[in-house]
Amino acid sequence: MPILPANDLAASVAFYTDKLGFDLAGQWQNDDGTPTFAIAQLGDVTLGLSASDRSGSGDDWAAYVYIEDIDAFTDQVLGRGVKLDRGPEDSFYHCREVEVVDPNGNRLCFAQDLKPGADGPGL
Repeated sequence: MPILPANDLAASVAFYTDKLGFDLAGQWQNDDGTPTFAIAQLGDVTLGLSASDRSGSGDDWAAYVYIEDIDAFTDQVLGRGVKLDRGPEDSFYHCREVEVVDPNGNRLCFAQDLKPGADGPGL
């Protein structure tokens, strides 16, 4: 489970659930009520969101997420107002990809394996 920094945990939870279609599986807070950690799930994919003063770089992938239907996913997130940073486009390694950057600068790539093999996605 990748754990991504979130300098505004509430905004991150809203982005992942309202915009990307993740389900909120759990959320924790300090004794004073300050949110500290959340778990979001999309199918079999689980991401942790951790309250942090650190932001993602926006340059490198914080997570690469395989999904079954990238075109349907793309249509869904575009319909929810998400700005795609790249894609959809096909890679030389036979994956169709879109990239988004979350409110904290974490770059995520969502991809569909176009030539599934016995060794697993992308192999």
